[in-house]
Amino acid sequence: MTEKEFLPSWLKSVSLIAIFCAEVDFECVPTTLMERVIDFLNDARDDLRSSMAKDAAAIKNESICIDKSPKSSEISKSNGGQLANHLPEELSYDFQKKIIVSKHELQDSASSVFLDQKTPYESFLGMENEDQLLDQLLHSRGVIVEKSKAGRQQIILLASLIDRIPNLAGLARTCEVFRAAGLAIADKSILNDKQFQLISVTAEKWVPIEEVGVESMKVYLSKKKREGYGIIGLEQTAKSIALDKYKFSRKTVLVVGREKEGIPVEIIHMLDACIEIPQLGVVRSLNVHVSAAIALWEYTRQHRI
Repeated sequence: MTEKEFLPSWLKSVSLIAIFCAEVDFECVPTTLMERVIDFLNDARDDLRSSMAKDAAAIKNESICIDKSPKSSEISKSNGGQLANHLPEELSYDFQKKIIVSKHELQDSASSVFLDQKTPYESFLGMENEDQLLDQLLHSRGVIVEKSKAGRQQIILLASLIDRIPNLAGLARTCEVFRAAGLAIADKSILNDKQFQLISVTAEKWVPIEEVGVESMKVYLSKKKREGYGIIGLEQTAKSIALDKYKFSRKTVLVVGREKEGIPVEIIHMLDACIEIPQLGVVRSLNVHVSAAIALWEYTRQHRI
């Protein structure tokens, strides 16, 4: 006899395999339990699809419509009973908006990419299985990634002299926010650090990051000069120019120095110019991440048109 045959019937009935086995006739576990589980999962799936359809509809048609004033009534009549696309300024409400790539891309491509020119509810309910839904989501994400790679500004932040994780993570996040062409750091293995990832909030997945060791900075800057880049240092020197007075070239490499020592003399001699942020307070300098963020914004302000 096998070991299984020695087990009492009640013990075999409450085993994990037996609970979902239709051959077991145990009064505490109905034979239809598996069918109930399947029904529950199907209902939950339908509810999820319906909820997702409503969310997609809300994203697609996100707006605030108020119809309480005589002006809005006149607008409705002038448009054949339909509300105008834009409400009068006095009826518009301001609200908080988080800059999330996926949300804005879904608004632009909801009908053509994700919903296939159908109403959200019909599109979701018309899908035969979850694989089709996943394929559509992956395709939408692919479109978003390709768009994010295009249209980057032509400024590269050279931060090989920075070694503190919070500053490097903050710089990565700032470069992505302002769509910099790239970020150069001394050691790319820092991207796997948990503290870095916590502060950068996935920026390292979007902004191009290359490894340029401290000993390779001169070679890197010489190469960029040959490619037509202006080499600018963010440093307080005897001949530094105030940030608000400096005109950035379109192709720029911005060099930031160490947290305390700044940019070494041998690197300063390779720069086309040094810029500094005008200060009014007693403290003599800003954090390197904050300084780079201000400089990146000024570059963006000058070239965003």
